[in-house]
Formats: sequence, C-alpha cells, structure tokens
Amino acid sequence: MTTTASNPDLTKATTPHRQGFEPIPTRIRDIRAATPPPLVVEPANDAIANETRERLAALDDKLARIHGTAAEAYLTKGQYEQALPHLAAAASFLTTDVKVQLQLAFVRYVTGDDVGALTTYQTILKTDTRNGEAWFSLGMILFGCDKHAEAESCFRHASEITPADAQVWNNLGVCLWKMNRLTEAAECFTRALAIDPNDVDAKHNLTTLGS
Repeated sequence: MTTTASNPDLTKATTPHRQGFEPIPTRIRDIRAATPPPLVVEPANDAIANETRERLAALDDKLARIHGTAAEAYLTKGQYEQALPHLAAAASFLTTDVKVQLQLAFVRYVTGDDVGALTTYQTILKTDTRNGEAWFSLGMILFGCDKHAEAESCFRHASEITPADAQVWNNLGVCLWKMNRLTEAAECFTRALAIDPNDVDAKHNLTTLGS
C-alpha cells in the first residue's frame, strides 16, 4: 500500500504508549508485508511484569464471571445458541472448572456440534478419568454416531463409577443389544430395574427383547 505526496506519512505510529513499554505498531503499512514489525511488549522490570500478570489474572476472573452469568441467563430460558459463545468464553478462562466444561460440552451437543462436544468431553476425561457424567454423555454421542462398541466402553466406565445409575445400565444394555449380545443386554436391563423398578425404558427394552 502506498501514499501520494499530498498525504501524511502513514508509516509513523502516532498512538501514545505508556512509559516502560515499547511502542506497539497500530497501522497497517503494506498488505501482508513479508517482514511485519514484531508486536513486542517488554516490561521495564520484574516488578512491572508481576503487576501486569496480577492485573491480567484479575481481569480473566472478572471476564469469566461475566460470561458465566450471561450463559446462565440464556440457559435458564433454554436459549442454547445464545449461551454457547458465553460458555465457550468462560470455559477458555476456567479450564479446570469441570462444571463449566460439562455445560459447554452439553450445549455444543444440543446445538448440533457433535465434534466440539466430543472434543470437550475427551478433554475433561484426560484430567478427570473418574467423571461418570462425562463418560455417560460421551457414550450417548458415540451411540448416536452408530459407534456401538466405543459407546459400550464409555457406558462401562460410567457403570463402574456410578453403579447405582439405572440409566447407565439401560444404555449399556441397548449397546449390547445393537451388537446382538442379547443375554448380556437382558442382564443390563434387569440390573437397571433392580436399581429403579419404575424405569420405563428398561421395562420396555426387557419386554421387547423377550418377545
């Protein structure tokens, strides 16, 4: 990009900068320049660097709370599409908050982003292998993709972590049924009913399997 003689010099940065920091270029000089000026910010000393980090940490916390509140407001109204970007932003700050990560995975799934949901659940399980909720939900997504063997593995993990969850046993039974392992499937439906005699899905599946 070039200028005419009558135009001011567009190559000079005019933005003032705080004392102790190198100036940050703000004006595009040439489109996709081969050697663009580096965006370097050098604190004058360790004290300034530490102060900057503390301020950024406090800002991250505030932003996470703001986005979390906005996401909660949308979620309470069932507005998942509107909640999604706020949840994603909150989760980017709260990387170790399992509750936020689970919410993000769930909302990604209900808004049709199976890949994003899978990735989020897998990320959770890398650091929290005993999270039964994540194993269960991951199994649900894989089952919906007709990956029955992989879904079975997820539901088995969930059954080991939450053995008193009737829904886990019912879904494990359905996976086994799909793979024509009927005796094992019936045992799972029976196990689900032993936990919750009023489980409608397990009753229906056991009856259908025996008919």
